[in-house]
Amino acid sequence: MIRKTALFCLAFSACSQAQQPTKLIIDGLKNLAPTVKISSIQTTPINGVSEITLDSNSIEDVFYITDDGKYLISGNIIETNSKTNLTENKKSSLRKDIVNNFDESNRIDFFPKDMKHHITVYTDIDCGYCRKLHGEMKQYNDLGIGISYLLYPRSGINSESYNKAVTAWCTVDRKDALTQSQNGVVLAPKQCDNPIQQHYASGNKIGVRGTPNIVTDNGLLIPTYMSPEALLQKLEMIAAQ
Repeated sequence: MIRKTALFCLAFSACSQAQQPTKLIIDGLKNLAPTVKISSIQTTPINGVSEITLDSNSIEDVFYITDDGKYLISGNIIETNSKTNLTENKKSSLRKDIVNNFDESNRIDFFPKDMKHHITVYTDIDCGYCRKLHGEMKQYNDLGIGISYLLYPRSGINSESYNKAVTAWCTVDRKDALTQSQNGVVLAPKQCDNPIQQHYASGNKIGVRGTPNIVTDNGLLIPTYMSPEALLQKLEMIAAQ
């Protein structure tokens, strides 16, 4: 995803300093953080400032850097006329891509017959508000909201919550097993090939720090529980925009 002209410059060392901002940016970042991984470098509406996406394996985040590689900038760029937060738009795009990596075979879906809105929820079986959200599934579905679950055991991989998530996934009827687990039923442990570690890693990348965390289809992160009625109002407002 790094700019094509810059790739040519880096490959052949044949460009002037003005033609190779990407090389200067990479050199500047390596001076600051030698092990940093750069996912992309993009231009911004601000002359002399580029957008960089860094992948630290735990979170994928957006920063800005001067094209000479001398100054790294952390913060939001907001276009004043339209009041558009360009940084949040980029982060939403990243979240959307990460969540969309999981299709119906790698998540647990609770969909209504007439689905007007769809969200992805990072849930922890032992989280109180996750249980509250799941206990209101019929209300969400009745309002036309479909929910896809990704399992995010907050206490980490190989924890008790993680093992409960694996058991729910490895049960033939995953929806029923998840519902029972959310209701406090302790199921007999099961093991199988499962995507729980990938679910957990994806949550870390998009900035999940608690549960439940809701991701809308346009990549907006809502880091808290919302009642069915409040969530519907939020989703309809997003759709109208």
